[in-house]
Amino acid sequence: MHPPRVPHAALDTKRKMAARPFSGLWKASDPTLFQMTLVAGLLASVLGDCGPPPDLQFASPNNKLNNKDFKTGTTLKYTCLPGYSRIGSSSVTCNDRGSWDYRVFCKSGAHMMGLGPI
Repeated sequence: MHPPRVPHAALDTKRKMAARPFSGLWKASDPTLFQMTLVAGLLASVLGDCGPPPDLQFASPNNKLNNKDFKTGTTLKYTCLPGYSRIGSSSVTCNDRGSWDYRVFCKSGAHMMGLGPI
């Protein structure tokens, strides 16, 4: 299937894709425009990029973070704050749903000695 012929359109050499000027390309009621807009909107939520990592009360990131957005699969390492001990993997990972996965990986020293949470 080839794209329709449109004046002032550029077609790639394999005839699989067309580039058209945006102005005057479609009417607002054109179903193709609606489909493209819908796909673009859905892709943003499906791709799963995460915002800033969680602010944890028991740990801080190993590196200064300047980014506001992180790609799916990004893993950040954390260090337990003073008074806390590491009990598991000290990392958080951006998942494909756009949120950060992690388990509590630092416990307070008093809690580790059986004195309960502080």
